[in-house]
Amino acid sequence: MGSSEKQPESEIAQPAGSPARPKSKMLWAVVIVVILVIAAVAGAWAAGLFNADEGKVLVIAMSSDVETMDPAKTSAMYGPPGMIYETLIARDLTGAYVPGLAESWELKNMRGTGYPYNATFNITLKEGVKFHDGLAFDSDAVRRIIDYYAQDDSWVQYEFWAIYGCENKTGWPDAGIWCRDDYHMTLNLTWVDVALIFNLSHLYGSMMGPDALESDGLENYGTAGHKVIGTGPFKLKEWVAGDHVTLVKNKDYNWGASWYTNKGPAKIDKIIYRVIPDQAARFAGFESGAIDILQQVPPNKVPTYEANTEMTVISGRGQGTYHVEFNCNKTPWTNADLRKAFGYAINRTQILQTVWHGIGEEGVNYLSPIEPESTKVPAIYNYSYDPAKASTLFAAAGWTNRDSDAWLENAAGAELTLDLWTTNKGEDVSMGEILQTQFQAVGVHVDLAQYAETTLRAKAADGEQEAILFWYSWPRAEILDWHFGTWAAGGSNTGWYMDDVFDGYVTNWTYAETEKDFSDNATAGHIRLLTQGAWAPIIFWYQIFAIHNYVTGWYVHPLGQEQPINILDVDIVK
Repeated sequence: MGSSEKQPESEIAQPAGSPARPKSKMLWAVVIVVILVIAAVAGAWAAGLFNADEGKVLVIAMSSDVETMDPAKTSAMYGPPGMIYETLIARDLTGAYVPGLAESWELKNMRGTGYPYNATFNITLKEGVKFHDGLAFDSDAVRRIIDYYAQDDSWVQYEFWAIYGCENKTGWPDAGIWCRDDYHMTLNLTWVDVALIFNLSHLYGSMMGPDALESDGLENYGTAGHKVIGTGPFKLKEWVAGDHVTLVKNKDYNWGASWYTNKGPAKIDKIIYRVIPDQAARFAGFESGAIDILQQVPPNKVPTYEANTEMTVISGRGQGTYHVEFNCNKTPWTNADLRKAFGYAINRTQILQTVWHGIGEEGVNYLSPIEPESTKVPAIYNYSYDPAKASTLFAAAGWTNRDSDAWLENAAGAELTLDLWTTNKGEDVSMGEILQTQFQAVGVHVDLAQYAETTLRAKAADGEQEAILFWYSWPRAEILDWHFGTWAAGGSNTGWYMDDVFDGYVTNWTYAETEKDFSDNATAGHIRLLTQGAWAPIIFWYQIFAIHNYVTGWYVHPLGQEQPINILDVDIVK
């Protein structure tokens, strides 16, 4: 993982702790598809799916079905779950932590006080809240939900490591989760876990109905045909796998978050998420008015929709990057200088303006600029378009133009070739083609290949790739561990990056007892990664929605789609 460039020691202090970590003919054919889609949507309307007698109905298009609505077994919690579930702690549009289902909370360091545990997290719950099945929302319900999340097979088990009391954890005392009364509880912690506030504020900490959880179990809960129970402003009415998800208003809801204007019930009576995998079909449905909100709008459609006075394009930060991710376990990409060279060969302005029509920001590192661990990185470590620096790094890695043709060769005379894989999405293909031209301009042959997104990730997890163009979204710097931690190699770490120094920073920030200590160690870990060039950042991508102007109150949450959305203030005004 080494580099020939000297590391500025003042910026990269070595971690004090040791790593500790446990173990997603053609023109006519298009015309015919569009006609059939419009006819199908019209037929669905006539059949009653969009029955006007049922009040205000909001129809949202999705490119793929929801995998599951159980945060314990998915890494894709967005869309319908954000209408059904709520969290103990909420985030407003400034990113501030505000009361959700918890009226208040306090994290306290208890060392030296005689208390038997290192820290406590005290919670006061909102009163009068009920789950969709009628169960009262109280401290015992929260305890049961945390016990469920902490199961060994749970995808989010790590979020609750600091809490004593989960019964299936050998050696953890039963007194760990203390329900002092119906609305006051104390979580006893093994350390002052500053991440706990964040973990309880996003959809992966959703408050799901514990009776439903226990009756359906980890295997079935939250899947089509099984229970999905929350406290949110909408209830699940019907889920036809691969076709649609229908939600209906929770008429008893009146406990909206403090920053909502309307506390409930919702102004919308029904929400229908239509699963339409074909992109042309989604466009046709939206443009005909059968679809009210179009998600994941490709950038090439933005000018068309912006020019239409009856439509509005809404965009906002996606909390992540598009990047070229190298296989750090495959020669010659094991060389850090070689990987870093590509980071300086990318003309990000060209990609942003050509492919994204200026929507987004040039990507200079691995974390969204809304995160302090991104903005705190000294400029010397960030990437920019600098072909001369790229040439220097290629040479340091042993690749120079030795025979005066257009290509870089190694000492054996072999020309440098990069196999770059993308998904088959239009913007990904376009970016790949521009990168091919840009990399060829600095002397690198580039072979492009396209795969379906799930296939691409699976092949990368198996280590088959040289490099992939991909993206991620997450609003906290801990995501770096998922993409670069040794423990995750071959899983979420599809670049197979393994580095004890970085793992040490992760250990330090995992057990940090103040937000400053977390941020300092996460920033240092981020700098370490940038010096090793495991990724070449391209852009900080934005979410893009298109809505019809009769939809009011719709917005893009600045912390991404994994936040419960304020649907209470959304209305249809025709």
